Amino acid sequence: MQLDVVMEVDVDVARDSAGRWWHPARPHRIRADIDVQEVPLFGEGSALS
Repeated sequence: MQLDVVMEVDVDVARDSAGRWWHPARPHRIRADIDVQEVPLFGEGSALS
């Protein structure tokens, strides 16, 4: 996998009884102002503010 685009996504935090996401994540917008190297991998740091 090659990471070369930063994209914001919208998610609903609702989960079913098994802990699965109730609704899918949806693309929100591409962030051309943020370089891929500035964003931590999921679970490895805090989100940008």
